[in-house]
Amino acid sequence: MSLTDTEVKDFTVSLFTQKSERDLQRKVGASNISDPCTKHLAKALLNEPEPEIKYWLGGKIGTAIHSFIEHSIGNGVHANDFDFVVEDKITLGDIDGYGVVNSRPDLVIPSRNHLIDWKTSSRPKIKKLQNLVAGLKSDEDSENTLKKYIGQVQLYAWGLNNSGTKIDRASLVFINRDGTYENDIWVYSVDYDESIALALWNRVKYLWKELEEGLHPDSIAPHPLCFKCNVGI
Repeated sequence: MSLTDTEVKDFTVSLFTQKSERDLQRKVGASNISDPCTKHLAKALLNEPEPEIKYWLGGKIGTAIHSFIEHSIGNGVHANDFDFVVEDKITLGDIDGYGVVNSRPDLVIPSRNHLIDWKTSSRPKIKKLQNLVAGLKSDEDSENTLKKYIGQVQLYAWGLNNSGTKIDRASLVFINRDGTYENDIWVYSVDYDESIALALWNRVKYLWKELEEGLHPDSIAPHPLCFKCNVGI
């Protein structure tokens, strides 16, 4: 007996929604620590499960793009130009009472003291970020997004520098899910700034101490621009 359309759809959804290694991660990483929303960082520190979010497909497309890039590198694309370290675990530090905090930068090029972080987005969002960077037009959502992403790569660079892999510069590479050609890929790079990473690290250490002393995440005010808080997660 052939499958119904509903069975085919349910099967497809099950393939997309199976848990990955990253989904099963128990401790925070750079992407959590750089989150401007202290409420959600606290929940991540306590490993509180989040309810299922209905806006999941875009994230899966992002994961697929990451996998495609990793596969391309593994097949030797530009292998003669750079040395690549892909998704290698690094240590950010040790928090008393919490443990060692690790993370996985998307791509490190040790010979060029450079790291790359892939970000999937959309044309309208990237246009807003480009206008912000160019000083043409600012909006709080774009500023919040860029602050989080810059913080994330600064933490990666900090961990790498502390481990002996020198990083001088980091690139955020935005790939539009609705793009059609190479101009739908936009690169924004920043120099390594240890002070940003240290500020984020000290914040998470202090927050963990407060949680150990009895602070409950629900007592923390949500960040006004937090997407998850605004949709009730």
